[in-house]
Amino acid sequence: MNGASAKRPDGPETTLEIAPDGRIRGLWSDMLVLPQLGRCTVQRVSYVEFSMRRQCWCVREARPASWLRRLLQALFGRPLGRTLHAAPSREQALRWEVRHFGPGRPGWQRLNGRRRP
Repeated sequence: MNGASAKRPDGPETTLEIAPDGRIRGLWSDMLVLPQLGRCTVQRVSYVEFSMRRQCWCVREARPASWLRRLLQALFGRPLGRTLHAAPSREQALRWEVRHFGPGRPGWQRLNGRRRP
């Protein structure tokens, strides 16, 4: 990063945690230029997408608990995890995602391996 503040005026604070094994886990916005950290492999924990069927924005698990859903997700290339939250606007869904996956919150604990499906 360029040393500037990690907080965007209109968005979430970037929170990164460096694990003893060297992995970096965290919550960040699109403002973070990942290649500046070095070679990266990103494993998502959630997706925010518009549901045509439900007509709202949904925050979905990136890795479904069911092996069948994981297989179908790999075959079809779209998130099939359970819906964690639904909102009328993308902005509301993103705000919920930030609150849920923020430090100390249930999603952060799962992100850091304390609760895995």
